Amino acid sequence: MIMKKTILSTLLIITAAIAVMAFTLPSGKNTNPPQDKPVSLFPEDIQKAFETSCYDCHSDAASNAKAKLKLNFSKWGELTDAKKVGKMESINEVVKSGDMPPGKYLEKFPEKAFNQEHKDLVNKWVTEESAKLMGE
Repeated sequence: MIMKKTILSTLLIITAAIAVMAFTLPSGKNTNPPQDKPVSLFPEDIQKAFETSCYDCHSDAASNAKAKLKLNFSKWGELTDAKKVGKMESINEVVKSGDMPPGKYLEKFPEKAFNQEHKDLVNKWVTEESAKLMGE
């Protein structure tokens, strides 16, 4: 009889604890309304060009460790202004020359190539943004 009371008491305490937790713990629902778009580090047209032509290799989601080591757009916000300027100059050079995206990649995904409009946008952005970051 004592054992039944002990088991019953234990079950009652566990049930009460679960009930208390159900009312005091967060519901798991997201109380922040969803944003229409993820936060962008770049102007919209530049962001779109980079997402199309660069992010497959140069972001945290990519599997190419060598490419991410060279440039990882997911870490862009962590760079100093001086490093950003250096990276932007490198980006501009490889985009203008057509070295990026690489030819082997474009054989599989020709739609990922920078068109002339995107090349011009990147060049303009690099020129203007570099000047801002360097205080010119």
